[in-house]
Amino acid sequence: MPSNQIHDFNPGVHPFPHGLFWTAAIPPGSVQIDLDAKTASLDLSHTKIDDYGNVVRALTTDSELASATIDVELMWHGGTGPAAIRDSTNHFTGEYVTGSADLKWSAQEPGFEFESDVGHAEFARIGHERNGVFFT
Repeated sequence: MPSNQIHDFNPGVHPFPHGLFWTAAIPPGSVQIDLDAKTASLDLSHTKIDDYGNVVRALTTDSELASATIDVELMWHGGTGPAAIRDSTNHFTGEYVTGSADLKWSAQEPGFEFESDVGHAEFARIGHERNGVFFT
């Protein structure tokens, strides 16, 4: 852990201490996908999140330092595909389009704001998949 880390924005561990960590439900309508047009987006605005201060505190306590909000904009742009994958042995099937993605992220809490530069990934994949009991 960096000795100068003063912010760690994440959804925490729920239920604490043996639940899922860094996982949160997103509001309905936040994700838009159009495989035919080869586009997808994730848009979260003013979504509540906790600031634990550092990753150790986030993993070892259910007490955050401050309440914050985040804004996330993820735009996915398709390129190749769709490509089908089917693995009957492991009960997994999917159809995917490969492209690129751009991400912008910001956080706000009283006395502090942060906004990222736009990040770009040359490899990003979206698609439909089925596994487990949904395989057949």
